[in-house]
Amino acid sequence: MGTIFGPNGTAGQNAQMPEVRDAREQLPLLVDRVTIAVESLRTQWRTVSELGTHERMAVAQLRVYGSMPMSELASRISLSRAAVTSLVDRLEATGWVRRQPDEHDRRRTVLRLMPRAADRYEEVSERYWHELVDWARTLPEAEWDAFRTGLELMGQVAERQAEKLRTTAPERSLD
Repeated sequence: MGTIFGPNGTAGQNAQMPEVRDAREQLPLLVDRVTIAVESLRTQWRTVSELGTHERMAVAQLRVYGSMPMSELASRISLSRAAVTSLVDRLEATGWVRRQPDEHDRRRTVLRLMPRAADRYEEVSERYWHELVDWARTLPEAEWDAFRTGLELMGQVAERQAEKLRTTAPERSLD
């Protein structure tokens, strides 16, 4: 059997998987481990930021992708439009986001992350980001390019699969 090793090089409990001919077949498990670690970190960020799970997801979406209509945010975080309206009400009341008219279509309203909120998000995330950047700077250029390209491709695959699920799933509320 192949083994998935923990961060200190020891095998984790229940970390066995069937023997594989190509170690690359362990990629999904490795991605799951990274996802679990990042989600654990995000849980702590939510605690420090006093944000719930969906609020944190909404803030992250707006930080990464910029202003967007509520319907797009609802789709991206898998909440009903009614649930997103309530979520945005809470975020707006606490100064994280603001509803504003769309610059191109005044009939539409878009959500914008407030500058103070973006600063708070970065303040909470800063140590993690600095550690990642410091590590990345230790990589030779060719390794960095390969790593960056791999992450970009993984992100594209994840976004493509998420979009497929979004377009086939019924509207629902996860609140």
